[in-house]
Amino acid sequence: MNSGFVLPNVGPGPDPLTFGDLEAEFAVLLLHRDFYCSECRQQVRRVKKRYDEFEARNAEVLSVLPEDRETAAEWQKQYHLPFPVIADAETELGDHFEQPTRFGLLGRLHDVIGRMPAAIVLDLRWSDPIETFAHRGDSRTDRPRVDEILDALAHAATLDAGEDAGPSPQIDRVAPRSESKRAVDDADAPEDTADSAAGDAGGEGTDDTTPDDAEPAAADAGPDADPDEGAEVLERTHPPKPQRPLATPDHVELPEGIELRRGGNGDVVDAMRVLQGALLDVDGSTVRDAAPDGEVLLAEDGDWVVGALVMREGHIEGVAIRREYRGRGIGAALVEAAVEDEGGTVTADFRAGVRGFWADLGFEIDREGSRFWGRRTVD
Repeated sequence: MNSGFVLPNVGPGPDPLTFGDLEAEFAVLLLHRDFYCSECRQQVRRVKKRYDEFEARNAEVLSVLPEDRETAAEWQKQYHLPFPVIADAETELGDHFEQPTRFGLLGRLHDVIGRMPAAIVLDLRWSDPIETFAHRGDSRTDRPRVDEILDALAHAATLDAGEDAGPSPQIDRVAPRSESKRAVDDADAPEDTADSAAGDAGGEGTDDTTPDDAEPAAADAGPDADPDEGAEVLERTHPPKPQRPLATPDHVELPEGIELRRGGNGDVVDAMRVLQGALLDVDGSTVRDAAPDGEVLLAEDGDWVVGALVMREGHIEGVAIRREYRGRGIGAALVEAAVEDEGGTVTADFRAGVRGFWADLGFEIDREGSRFWGRRTVD
């Protein structure tokens, strides 16, 4: 096979890696935006969860980051992916497979400008890899569902590897870009900065919260991210969590009048007001995706939402409390409820200013560049 590319691999498999090294009939390239892309992080967690289905289709997944080796190694350390993680610092793969870009006057400084996500399926049964499916996103949230990629693999397997590959000796694009679009929730999530103080886990702002209830967040998008940009419809692989109530752990003591509950689709705006009020970088599409799965947890004072936590696939994307309710243990209560609700391993990433908050909650913490990574496992 004409491998074409030799790139560093910090995940399982040969290092460096070529297409010819893959012991599979198909390859799935997940071309990410960058290390900080929250939707890219969600995508690899979802694929990891269903990796056995890719293996059953004789397909290998490659997580491709347009970053240097050290940054890609941090990515792999956080997610322990069971498939190769490629450091494509010079964007060789991204450019070759026409990963869309939105560069302009602001360049990489704006979250909706830069490299867009892409997912490519390659048939490796030919002398040269053949592209049989491609989804090239036109926004950071425009990416295929896992089921859509698996269906594309099933279709590719029906193609006869002995047929004429077509006129192109390199890449023959058998299938056009998927035209499926993600459903968009038209609910507005206006900023409500008067409700809470800055507590960004990722950079800007100051941390004026008390140690026992800081405003941590696992926030990956930039502060300019539009919370109302298109939301991806996620596959449902388990019964929706809203079907069962949220249990408050026995050891948690809530302030008088405060109750915890699980949020739903109708709570997205209220949750976003709390998160945005704390200047957290959790985007609206993440909250909209989490709500149907029951992974938006709320703290209420009467009918007033005073705290919100968002979790995806066991990873806490963000937790915030309104300014006037901080320092009363509500943030810690939400995290404890999330840990018990998950019933397994829960992770979070955050900045140095709120490290003590997570350490006090029993998270094992490692430093990952300028951020910290916490992990807690429930027996």
